Amino acid sequence: KYEELTAELKSLNYEEMPQDLNVDLILENLNAEYESIRNRVNLRAKDAYSEIIEGYRSMSERRNELEIERNSIVEFIEEIAKEKSQVFDDAFSKVDQNIRETFAQVTGGGSAWLEIENPAQETSGIMLVVQFPDKPRRESTSLSGGEKTMAATIFLLALQSLKPSPFYLMDEVDAHLDAQNTERLLSVLLRRSIDNQIIMVTLKDSTVAKASLVYGVYPKDGVSHVVKYTHGKKLSPSIQSDP
Repeated sequence: KYEELTAELKSLNYEEMPQDLNVDLILENLNAEYESIRNRVNLRAKDAYSEIIEGYRSMSERRNELEIERNSIVEFIEEIAKEKSQVFDDAFSKVDQNIRETFAQVTGGGSAWLEIENPAQETSGIMLVVQFPDKPRRESTSLSGGEKTMAATIFLLALQSLKPSPFYLMDEVDAHLDAQNTERLLSVLLRRSIDNQIIMVTLKDSTVAKASLVYGVYPKDGVSHVVKYTHGKKLSPSIQSDP
């Protein structure tokens, strides 16, 4: 027991063993020191410390959960961005190839293609560049009326190649085209009409001659008369009053 007490005293920095240990005096001094600091010591510090530690652990676990969720969201966004970029590249290539082939057929040697205004930015615009035979290359916005009509029609057909429509409705797209370009455009439309129905408003006889079904409208005595033809055979006319 003596050895245990001696070792404990040494652990309390008593290098030399006191010969006369006044326990009462020591206890009195300790009590006096305790009373002097008792009002300055937070007796609930241990409980507060436990609460803080528990809160820290809870917040740390929540932070780790949020970090995992954030990484999952970032990964999902990156996958969506990658898929969006791939879909755009595929659609761009398909439309561009369709424009090149169709424009060369319609213009008899001309060329047209798509360009991205700023390849470094995903949200940049797309330009349609056109070069008619024996003419310089220009953007579609700088073309003349007939050239712009031709380029716009071919661009529309190229876009529809991604997801073909059951029918197309066109209003006098051949109005500003000369006879040669009209024939070329009609040849493209006839090929497209194999899988799709094309409804076209026109005033040109050459276009009417290519149609398998024709409706003609003319006024007479304030009344609109509609005449229907199919495969060169005239059908029964109908009459509609002008509004």
